[in-house]
Amino acid sequence: MLIEIASVVLLAGTAPSQTTLPRHPDPGPAEQRQQREGESTDPWFDRAYAATDDPAFILAAVENARQGVIDARGAQNGVSNPKLRAAADKIVRQNEITSQKLEKLASAKGWRVPQPTPGRTSAVIAKPGAPVRSNADFILAQISFHENTLSHYRAQLSGKGDADLKRALKEAVPGYQKNLELLLTLKP
Repeated sequence: MLIEIASVVLLAGTAPSQTTLPRHPDPGPAEQRQQREGESTDPWFDRAYAATDDPAFILAAVENARQGVIDARGAQNGVSNPKLRAAADKIVRQNEITSQKLEKLASAKGWRVPQPTPGRTSAVIAKPGAPVRSNADFILAQISFHENTLSHYRAQLSGKGDADLKRALKEAVPGYQKNLELLLTLKP
């Protein structure tokens, strides 16, 4: 019995020789890394967006735009900074217009459009009593949202796909780019 306990104690202190899942090791802690512009901070996402088939793209893009509307609407009432509320208004308009265009295009092409999700909630939760933190969370979430949306749209534009979809995406990209530039100048 004593030998078994000693074996367990000795083995508990040794590190496993291999991780349980295949991983891509991060080059170093975030504090030691240089700025990696254009690289995802998600360690599981290490590839650039690629063009996909148009119906699948529409499903993802419409869902993304709908979530963008919900997140920005939550900020319209939840942030204390008037400049942030104005930015949230622009973001709502951009996402609504883009979503409507993509849904209309999908219907005309016979592509499936995702069903509305009535219980959808904002991904950014306002923190009562911490308005600066809420404002900062909104800005960071929207910067990430806009960067991902632009990467997704540009990847689809670079592929071989429907000309009408490409036209709609080309019209939407400048609006998302302007919103991103605005978000990068805002202070919580």
